[in-house]
Amino acid sequence: MGVISVSVRKSTNAPSLEFEAVFPSSSGSDWQLQLPCWRPGRYELGNFAQYITKMVGINDDGSEVKLEKLNHHRWQIPENIRTMRWTFYANILNGGSTYVRDDLQYVNPVNCLVYEVGAEDVGYEICLCDVPSEWKLATALPYSVVDGNFVMKARDMQHLMDCPWMAAPELWNAEYKVVDEEKEVDFYVWSYGCKPPNAQKFVEDHIAFSKSQIAYFRTFPTPFYHFLYLLPPEIEVRHGVEHEDSTVIVLGPENIINSDYGYDELISIGSHELYHAWNVKRIRPSEWTPYDFTKACPSQLGYIAEGVTTYMGDLFLFEAGCIDLENWCSKMEVLLTRHLNNQGRLNMSVADSSYDTWLDGYRPGVPGRKCSIYVEGAVLAFLCDCRIMKVSGHKQSLSTAMTILWDRFGKSRKGLTAEEYWGVLEEVAGESLNDLRTKYAYGIADSWNDLVEAMDFKGLKLEKSSDEKGFVTPKISEL
Repeated sequence: MGVISVSVRKSTNAPSLEFEAVFPSSSGSDWQLQLPCWRPGRYELGNFAQYITKMVGINDDGSEVKLEKLNHHRWQIPENIRTMRWTFYANILNGGSTYVRDDLQYVNPVNCLVYEVGAEDVGYEICLCDVPSEWKLATALPYSVVDGNFVMKARDMQHLMDCPWMAAPELWNAEYKVVDEEKEVDFYVWSYGCKPPNAQKFVEDHIAFSKSQIAYFRTFPTPFYHFLYLLPPEIEVRHGVEHEDSTVIVLGPENIINSDYGYDELISIGSHELYHAWNVKRIRPSEWTPYDFTKACPSQLGYIAEGVTTYMGDLFLFEAGCIDLENWCSKMEVLLTRHLNNQGRLNMSVADSSYDTWLDGYRPGVPGRKCSIYVEGAVLAFLCDCRIMKVSGHKQSLSTAMTILWDRFGKSRKGLTAEEYWGVLEEVAGESLNDLRTKYAYGIADSWNDLVEAMDFKGLKLEKSSDEKGFVTPKISEL
């Protein structure tokens, strides 16, 4: 079927990118062009078509053809048109956006590139037409320099949509290797803008948490992985997004980046996103297997996707020696502060809140209506971990269960259901966890007593106090 050839240029009069794509010939009938309406790592509608300022077909003589729009993200294309041209507004900088300025081209293909409906298996060649070859390019996509231009290749639509890139005249970078049971894994750390704070320790901590996570799972999903850090000195931002073979982590401005808080944030997000290489990118709810970018894909399992990862990301920082017990307790205090002061947890379950991210996104929404899949999911993961360790005499843990899920579901890309997830947890525990599932996954019970008991099992004391406005502050200390 050939490949889709895409050229990318920076617009001369706006913070935009101009794309031109030539699609291989198909059956000779009218066809449809699709722009994704959501992106991996953000389980809500993104409505990316709002940033398309122009979308036209191109005749053989070079003239433009106006296209019929079938819905907000799909166009009907006449059979004789195989070349498309469009412009994407690229002036938003976060982990999942596309952003361009004189010294940076940062692209998330999922929000600005299109594909032919029914031809999702066709590969892509993407030429960065105005990025000088002396610039540096950071991406998980394979690439070469052809006629002075970077040319990247994607094996199919799914591969392309989950591989962002950033190109700049200067990118700080470091490399390290970790050996799993089968191979040597190459890790690449890239940074645009500010240099990572305390760079030597920054890389050492990445090595430590990478080794620690791989030791539990035994194998890493790919032979390489890229950490793409965007550290703008002048922009206030904090965000991280997982991808198949990479992650993008954004933090600014410079005074935050270079603070103790900023360093802690960067390695915390880095550990979180690396854990996603197993959990979500491969151990994935059945509703997201494979990704269907044409519509909302609600699932009740967001608390596994993000909650387990939030808990495990910080736990592995502690396991790896990147943070001490005091720091881990501080992170749990922050988590529990958010948990205890969101009354939405007592109104809507975390499973139903997972489903409803597709309704009102990650915003708090109506006060007290729903809860956070990150926060409540992490609290539930902590309770499950403590229960499994307690009933197994410390022989098993939630990490044991996640390793089994990787072997049974992640490696084969088999979609995961709630029954299968809880079944594996109960298999590892050796007894039912139905009380935790009923109360905290699908119910709205108050968790305080179980949290106190779980902390006590860990050798920690959990207390709380309230101010005159009712704001609850938890405190964790050693027994």
